[in-house]
Amino acid sequence: MDFAFKTITEFNDYFKDEKTCYEFLESRLWNGTPVCPHCGSIKTPYKVKARGKFTDIPSYRCSERACDLPFTVRTGGIFEGSKVELRKWLQAAYEISISKKGISSYELATRIGVSQKTGWFINHRLRAMLTETNPELLSGTIEIDETFVGGKNKNRHVSKKVKRSKISRTLDEKIEIPKTVVLGLLQRDGKVRTFVVPNTQGVTLNPIMRVNVETNSRIITDGWTAYQELKDQYSHVSVKGTVGSYITYGDQHTNNIEGYWSILKRGIVGTFHFVSPQHLQRYCDEFAHRYNTRSQTLDERFGESIKNAQNNRLTYRVLTPNIPDPIRKERYKKVKATLE
Repeated sequence: MDFAFKTITEFNDYFKDEKTCYEFLESRLWNGTPVCPHCGSIKTPYKVKARGKFTDIPSYRCSERACDLPFTVRTGGIFEGSKVELRKWLQAAYEISISKKGISSYELATRIGVSQKTGWFINHRLRAMLTETNPELLSGTIEIDETFVGGKNKNRHVSKKVKRSKISRTLDEKIEIPKTVVLGLLQRDGKVRTFVVPNTQGVTLNPIMRVNVETNSRIITDGWTAYQELKDQYSHVSVKGTVGSYITYGDQHTNNIEGYWSILKRGIVGTFHFVSPQHLQRYCDEFAHRYNTRSQTLDERFGESIKNAQNNRLTYRVLTPNIPDPIRKERYKKVKATLE
């Protein structure tokens, strides 16, 4: 199914009802052949009557006797278990795909007509869809650098200020780092990959490089000593920066990864304003996906992201592991009482 939308109005006009949305999703995920999400069978399933609010959507039941479970194209993916209409989900996926610096939960909730809490949950489930699966090893020339994400200590409330805080790569116990460390690996003319890490020590950073970068590749870093032990497996180039300037020798520089950091931080500061360290990895995955698909058109980027909607479901319990069960039960009682 080929399409080209010039405006969000054209997008909404095309996906005008749930049946159209389900058929589009089936064409993207199944290529016309329904696959049971429970057992993986491609045997022609039984068509059954849809249950719930929409009665004209395609619904099936597995024809394998050992399975025999009902399913739709939403089952087993990020859309499963949601009471939000599929057309709103697709609009949210389109909005996050075409935006240059992301879209906040408040803005998304206003555009698709849901509460801010629902918009926040949808945003994170879509970010799980944008996470790269089965990534290939980076090769060629790789620029490696780390950055610190978080607000300045001087701007914090007095009750949240960190005493003697200082951005430092050392593990000096007298210095506390109030920011979150993000490691970036960027292949020139290729993809970028980011990782939220607890510190910048070699025992933390170097194993990530060995897993994600092909042996004997050329890596370019700054002068941080933690990278020195990589010389055994890679062609390592160390570029030293000076205060107020950055020295380059031909193509020996880390300007590309520095440029990516500016994109990430402008998105965080300008769109989200604050990002919790608990969820920072998903935000990094979102910006990495946007950077890695920079050569695609907006419609191609949307179609490519939808293909990852299967097997990437993110439940609220996993998303918010710090909320105790008694609080969850109390919230459920309040919601149930409201519905009654």
